[in-house]
Amino acid sequence: METTYIYNILIERGYDPRSARLVSAELIHLSQPLSGFLEAWIKNISEEEDLEINGYSLSRLRRERNMTYPAALLTMDWLIKEPEQALKSLEKGIK
Repeated sequence: METTYIYNILIERGYDPRSARLVSAELIHLSQPLSGFLEAWIKNISEEEDLEINGYSLSRLRRERNMTYPAALLTMDWLIKEPEQALKSLEKGIK
């Protein structure tokens, strides 16, 4: 999946151009199974899937932190790649 393709989808779904550019550049590097979740979300194949890692889930991040699905995917990816840093930040609150 290309950054430009993801960017265009984000724009279509209400992201401003600057945010879409930043987010799309990060989304292409998602770990599995998150990259599959993103692909399903982009193609509207299924409902937004959920996953729990280190006590956080996509649905919890969306509900408690008011994140979009792509932002929650990126946060979950951070929990996979750098769990200690991510957990510290989440416990303090993402600003």
